[in-house]
Amino acid sequence: MEPSRQGPLLKLFAISQLEARLMQVAMADSPLTADDFAVYSWVRLTGPITPTQLAADLGMRQPTLSNYLRRMSERGHLRRRPHPEDGRSQLVSLTASGTRITVRSFPGFQLAISSFTERLQLPAEEIGRALDGISNAFEEAIADIETSRRDQLGA
Repeated sequence: MEPSRQGPLLKLFAISQLEARLMQVAMADSPLTADDFAVYSWVRLTGPITPTQLAADLGMRQPTLSNYLRRMSERGHLRRRPHPEDGRSQLVSLTASGTRITVRSFPGFQLAISSFTERLQLPAEEIGRALDGISNAFEEAIADIETSRRDQLGA
């Protein structure tokens, strides 16, 4: 399809499909799937984090993240503890085995990253800024639509 015929959301959908295929191919021999790796590595990078913040950081709905966290717990890869400042919340972090399996998945992830970045035709910083702008636009559009729907229901 000609790029001029694709709207931005269709193009982003196609890009997300290509990203998923790249990660699947590159991480085929990894102990974690690409999706699991994304969650595990973010928990590893952030340290103890609330599920609410983790869902926001990853752009996931809370029920979807809850399924990931449940599976991580069942595998013995996730530690949960009460939040010291908010009794209604908890903090999650990786166990030692969760950290080990995440680290063992890095080679596949690195293969995907290096293969992709070698082919970028724009500076990585420029792409990072554009992606940040796209992410912000999505978050604001979602918030606007949710607010509008709430206002319509309350009217």
